[in-house]
Amino acid sequence: MYWCEGDKNLEACMVSVTCAESFMLCSFIDWLVDYYNADRNRIRPRLHLWEGANENEAVQFWSDNLKIPKEAFHRTWFKTRSGSRKKYPFGICRAAYYSKPILLQILDDIEKEFKEKTP
Repeated sequence: MYWCEGDKNLEACMVSVTCAESFMLCSFIDWLVDYYNADRNRIRPRLHLWEGANENEAVQFWSDNLKIPKEAFHRTWFKTRSGSRKKYPFGICRAAYYSKPILLQILDDIEKEFKEKTP
């Protein structure tokens, strides 16, 4: 999950996952909280919606599913319509966590995992 749809930004001290599936984002958030003692109240979601989407409904959907208050959401980013790509009625959500110690620990854990498996 982290490798496929994730991001780690050293300058912003941020780790994030962007996904259209609330289950995946819930798993990411639980992973941060359970394994890295992250504060769930510091998760900062941001929606990516297509033009014409109902922003209030989308924020409500993601807030309910992620168990994160609506006030925690960053400014929504609207995408222009393009071709016949699959559209998601509630958009795509990025769950970001800003913490240098947690980011560095995740990077260290990934490095250790690869070193242990590399011949």
